[in-house]
Amino acid sequence: MTLGQKLKALLKENHMTQEDLAERLDVSRQAVGKWVNDKGIPEVGKLVQISSLFGVSTDYLLKEDYEKSNTSEEKAPSNSGYYVSQEMLDGYLLYSRKNVKHMTGGISLFILSNVFDSLEHPGILMSFLYWLTMIAGVIIIIWQFFQTKQYQEIKNERLAFDDKVFGEFKRQRENRRKKYTIVIIAGVVILLASSEIGHFFMIYFGQTACNIFEWIADTAWLALIIWAAVSMHIDSIIIKNTEHPPKSDHMKRYRWVYAAFPVTVAAVLIGMITNAWSPYAPIIILFCCLLITTCKLLIESREKDE
Repeated sequence: MTLGQKLKALLKENHMTQEDLAERLDVSRQAVGKWVNDKGIPEVGKLVQISSLFGVSTDYLLKEDYEKSNTSEEKAPSNSGYYVSQEMLDGYLLYSRKNVKHMTGGISLFILSNVFDSLEHPGILMSFLYWLTMIAGVIIIIWQFFQTKQYQEIKNERLAFDDKVFGEFKRQRENRRKKYTIVIIAGVVILLASSEIGHFFMIYFGQTACNIFEWIADTAWLALIIWAAVSMHIDSIIIKNTEHPPKSDHMKRYRWVYAAFPVTVAAVLIGMITNAWSPYAPIIILFCCLLITTCKLLIESREKDE
């Protein structure tokens, strides 16, 4: 049997389509089609992934006279994990960091829009800029949530790396953690100092300047903390899924809802007491997140029914 014939048989045995395999390997549908029709051979990293995915040896895939029944002792271990090459790891990190920037930018625009509403006499132009900035932020957040998700295997599967690749990743991760920690500390410093600096602005420049500064400061410290914290979480997913098999709970993505309500209540109270931000902002953010989550659940339920 040729490589293409073996791939066809493995896909049939595992009730998978060529599109499913392409998605699992993060390659194009055309690439899988070439492999299945013996018009091309996967690169070494993809062969290892196919071997791990279907539980067969690479010898079985490549040698035409090598039968599957002879591979029982050489079969890829079930706990070996989903093989991640250096190329895929770099792609995942680049993709995830881009998503973090988009999400942070959307939240920042949403909060920063209040600057245009802080003037004593906003006028039509300022009102227009307020709504434009706020709507732009909401659109970016919603757009980001409904983007096609990539690299889901890295988030949901136990991972396997070459020792050299994983060692280099851990070294770089430690360097990034130091940078992210500094950014979080800077965000906390801005949060703690903004009220005092805002009081200075109010005394020397008036209430309007104070309000503008406080909204800018709130945007800055929140953006810094969100960006650094989520970026650290992206790296931790790699470490966690390499050392421990991830839990296969489909609904774990929505467990944040249980913590969202008390956090929102606390944010509202802090906003009311310290006047650090509008008490309505946390409620609006929670409402948008719940609305997006509800839409995603409805879409997923519909796709299952189909």
